[in-house]
Amino acid sequence: MPTAALVLGLAGFALSPAASAFTQERHDEQRDQRDEHHDRAEYHFRQEDGAKLRQHYNRIDHVDVHHRPEYVTGGHLPSDWRKRIHPVPEAVVRELPPPPRGYVFGYMDGYAVVYDPRTLMIADVIDLTNLRR
Repeated sequence: MPTAALVLGLAGFALSPAASAFTQERHDEQRDQRDEHHDRAEYHFRQEDGAKLRQHYNRIDHVDVHHRPEYVTGGHLPSDWRKRIHPVPEAVVRELPPPPRGYVFGYMDGYAVVYDPRTLMIADVIDLTNLRR
């Protein structure tokens, strides 16, 4: 009969709040791992991409490079990003390698960025003000 008691004991544990909490914790952990992987998506602008992007921003020479934020790969867009970012023209997007799933191209403050609009994570950034015409 010890086997029957063990089975009943395990069945009671499976229905207990502790087991339910353990299951929920495991699901949360798996979701966090998926989100973390999504946040760390990689993208790399090619050297020739800068010239393609730059030619579409005719006021780039007027960007105040001394008084603008610095955006870095792996960083995040600022909280006021929606007011300042501009989409990269579709004609240019077609010439770029596709971004990671869920990421989009944008332009702000003289930078072209590949970012996740959900998390604001920057996969890659290129400073278009430093490129020669």
